[in-house]
Amino acid sequence: MTPYAPTTDDPGFWTLLGPDFAGKSTVLDRLHDDHGWRVVSYDDRYLEQYPLIARLRKRWIDDAFLWTGERYSPELVLSVLHTIVLHLRDQLARSTGPEPVIVDSYFYKLLAKCRLLGLEHDPTFDLWRLFPRPRGVLYLDVPPEVIWARSGQGALLNAFEQRPGTTGRAGFLQLQSELREALLKEVGDVPLTVIDGSADPDTVMADVLASLRTEALR
Repeated sequence: MTPYAPTTDDPGFWTLLGPDFAGKSTVLDRLHDDHGWRVVSYDDRYLEQYPLIARLRKRWIDDAFLWTGERYSPELVLSVLHTIVLHLRDQLARSTGPEPVIVDSYFYKLLAKCRLLGLEHDPTFDLWRLFPRPRGVLYLDVPPEVIWARSGQGALLNAFEQRPGTTGRAGFLQLQSELREALLKEVGDVPLTVIDGSADPDTVMADVLASLRTEALR
């Protein structure tokens, strides 16, 4: 398949990024339902026609990631994640209709999270970085203490949202602070808009729409 490459007649795509429990799914669903955007994501809602990806994502978190370095090598574990990232790339390549397109986190968050959690394989990460760049990134900025509360004080976390062997608040807050720094560094060469994701949902949505309109005019 020919990789997605915007032309002068193609507005490209945007990426919505943020920490765990930042509210990305709510924003993406409202963009899709209320404003006609095409959403590219590996959330269950957007995988109805792609059950393979849904199963791989679940097994990656529940089995492969948890046993990295024991049952499975980092390269093998990332080969499964690479399939999920390729799905995002392929969906972008198929997004040729008139509706605007936004992708959930793209490879940025997966790459940053893997590195922070000790899952390294530079050839895979270097390949992801060759994928088409978004026209712009919107970052939902939420303080770690707020997302800790949104996680039910840790009750809703999965293994990919906390450091291996830790379940406490301090470890979560440290990981989220490090994740913010890593994400902003990873998208440093892409036009970036930071949005206060701790505001009420309607305010966040209004800020997202205003930012997208501004980016579209550039």
